[in-house]
Amino acid sequence: MVDINKRVFWHLTFKDILSLLCSAAIPIALAIYTAIGSQQQKQEAERTRQFDLEQAEKIRQFDLEQSAEIRQQNLYDEFINNIYKLDKDGYLNDTKNPWAFANAYYRAAHLQWDAKRKAYVLQFLKEKQLIGRHNCTNGCRTTKLDDIIRLNKLNFDNVHLASQTGVLNQLDLECVSFDQVSMSNATFSFASLYGVSFDGGRFDNVKFDGSSLACASFNGVNLSGADFGNSNLTGARFSNSDMTGAKITEDQINQASFDNVIMPNGKNSETTPSTTTKKPIAETTTILKTEMSTTTLSSTTTTTSPSLSSSTTLSTTIPSTTSISASSSTSSPTTTPSTSTTTTTTTTATATSTSTTTVTTTTTTSTSSSSTKTSITSSTTTTSIGNGTFSPQVTYSVGLLPYAVVVANVNNDDKIDFITVNDENNTVSILLNTGNGTFSPQVTHSVGTNPRSIAVADVDSDDKPDIITANFGSNTISILLKTADGTFAPQTAYAVGSQPHSVAVADMNDDSKPDIIVANHGENTVGVLIHC
Repeated sequence: MVDINKRVFWHLTFKDILSLLCSAAIPIALAIYTAIGSQQQKQEAERTRQFDLEQAEKIRQFDLEQSAEIRQQNLYDEFINNIYKLDKDGYLNDTKNPWAFANAYYRAAHLQWDAKRKAYVLQFLKEKQLIGRHNCTNGCRTTKLDDIIRLNKLNFDNVHLASQTGVLNQLDLECVSFDQVSMSNATFSFASLYGVSFDGGRFDNVKFDGSSLACASFNGVNLSGADFGNSNLTGARFSNSDMTGAKITEDQINQASFDNVIMPNGKNSETTPSTTTKKPIAETTTILKTEMSTTTLSSTTTTTSPSLSSSTTLSTTIPSTTSISASSSTSSPTTTPSTSTTTTTTTTATATSTSTTTVTTTTTTSTSSSSTKTSITSSTTTTSIGNGTFSPQVTYSVGLLPYAVVVANVNNDDKIDFITVNDENNTVSILLNTGNGTFSPQVTHSVGTNPRSIAVADVDSDDKPDIITANFGSNTISILLKTADGTFAPQTAYAVGSQPHSVAVADMNDDSKPDIIVANHGENTVGVLIHC
C-alpha cells in the first residue's frame, strides 16, 4: 500500500498540492463571483441610467411638443383675433384695396405656423371670403375679384386639407388661387376645388382624394408623382406642366385637356381640348373688305322735226359691290305731255348685303317742241351681317392672372396681334398673328408691379407701336419703346397716383404729340402726363 504522505510532486506531497489548490480556489471563485456580480450591477445600473435618460428625453420631447403646440395655438388664436379687429376697423373692406397691411400681417404670421395651422387658416380665410372670392358657376369662374389675402409664393408643404364629414360635404376651396405656391406632399381629401388656379406652383407628390377639380387650371406646374385618386377632372386644363410618374386614370385624362404636358409615361401630350367643335354654318359669309367701282355712262340723242323737237340726255352712275345674289327690276320712263313721273326701284341682296337704287324720271312736253330729260341716280350700301354665333374658343398660354388685353399690329405685317398684361407675373405677353388664324407662343417683357391696364401707341414718333401699362401695385406707368430690330426696349417707369387702374393715350394739348392719361383708383383722381 502506497503511503500518500510520502508521494512527491516537485518536492511536494499530493496532499500539499490539494491543500494549495483548495486554498487558492476559494478566493479565485469568490473573486470571479464578485467580478461577475459587479459587472451585472454595472450593466443594470447602465440600463437603469439609459432608461432614465430615455424617459427624461421623452418627457423633454413631450414638453417641447406641448410647448410648440401651445405656441402654435396661441399664434393661431392671436391671428384670428387680429383679423377680427382688422375687419371691425374696416381694413378688409373693398375700399382698402389692395389690403396691403392685412397681406403683410398674414405673410408674417404664415412663417411661424406649422402645416396643421396653415390648413386651419386656409379654411378660415375661405369661410371669411378673404380668398376664393370669385363666383364659380358650374365649376368655372364667372367673376373677376381680387382676393383680399394673397397666397402666391408661400409654402404649404405637407398640409392636409380635408372635409370633416368626408364625402357628405366637400371642403369648400372653390376659386382659390394657389398660384406659385409650394405644396409638396400635400393632401386634399374630399375638397371642392372648382375653378382653383394652381398655375406656376410645385405640387410634386400631392394627393387629391375624392376631390372635384372641375375647371381647375394647372399651367407651368410640377405634378411629378401626383396622385389624382378618384377625383373629378371635368374641364380641368393642364398646360406646360410635368406629370412624370403621376397616377391618373384614362377616364380622368379624357375629362381634362392637355397642352405641352409631360404625361405619366414620359411622353409629351398632344393638344387635347375637352370641348367639341361645332360644324361651320355654310350660309354665313363675312365680308372684310369691299372695293367700290364707279362707271359713268353718258348718252345724248337729238331729233328735229317741223313740229316736234326732242332732246334726251341719259347719265348713269353705278357703284357696284360683290354680293351673293340679287334681284332687281327697273321701270322705264314714260313720256306724257305736261306730266312729271318719279319712279323708285329697290334692289335687295340676300344674307350679307343690302343694295338700294333710286331712279328719278322727269318728262316735260311743250306745244311747239318736246324736250325729255331723264336722270338716273343709283346708290348702293353694303353691310356685313353675322348670325350671332361663334365657334368654340381656342386658348393660348400667357402669363399668370392676365388682367387686360389689347389688339394691334405690333410687327407691321398687316396682321392683328394681341398683347396681355399679367398681374401676377408683372409682365406683358405678346402673341404675333401667324397669318393662318393662329398665334405664335407668347413673348414676355417685364413691367411694373401688378399691371392692370394696357395701351398701344407710337409715343416717340418713329412709326412703330409702343406699349404703355398702368401698374396698380407700384403706382407707376411703364413705357416699352419698339426698337429698330423689332423687339421692345426695357421699360421706362413714370410715377403716377395711387393704384393706377386704367391708361389711355391721346393728344391732349393739340401739339401733335401723344400724351398719357391714367385713372388713379386709390385716390379718386385722373393724372395727365404731357409729352415734352
